[in-house]
Amino acid sequence: MKDDLQHRWVATGTLVLSLVLGACSTIVEGGDQTVTVMTEPPDAVCTLTRGSTTVGVVNPTPGSVTLEKGKDDISIICEKNGYFNGASALPSDFEAMTFGNVILGGIIGVAVDAASGAMHEYPASVTIVLAPKSFPSASDRDAFFDRQRERIEREAEAAVAELRQTCDQQGKDCEALVNAVNVARDTELRELDRQRTATRTEGAE
Repeated sequence: MKDDLQHRWVATGTLVLSLVLGACSTIVEGGDQTVTVMTEPPDAVCTLTRGSTTVGVVNPTPGSVTLEKGKDDISIICEKNGYFNGASALPSDFEAMTFGNVILGGIIGVAVDAASGAMHEYPASVTIVLAPKSFPSASDRDAFFDRQRERIEREAEAAVAELRQTCDQQGKDCEALVNAVNVARDTELRELDRQRTATRTEGAE
């Protein structure tokens, strides 16, 4: 069940990316680059895989790993005792990949890069939020998840606003990019709600 959920996260990120592939596509050149993996909270173990091959492990976070650039996407699964696993993806297409970090990641900077065409390799860094499996009280739980929901919605709103200001100037399909952000936002919010429901509280209100 856990593996199925993680695969759905990564698959959803890849599906979101397909919304922008029709307007732009570039093959990533060979060579190495360094990617920094961060988690909130830190001290997690993150495994990076390309296909069925592990290409790097960050233990503990934050930490960096050297990756060979290529045409295949990279999946990231982060684990920490007492927290739900976090997942993200680093797609290889330079514009499509900028939405790979959206699943439990960030939106604003990568959306701007997608509009400007500034990225031609894997992102230099990715931050993955890990939700605790238990909280001292229901109010603590709700405060955490409410903050995460507000962050996701705020980042998505800012990303859409920035895209609308810049993507038309670059000749991009603005609506496809905006839709990709919105789909990713909704995917994050659904996963957030699933985690909220699955948490435990240690005390009664």
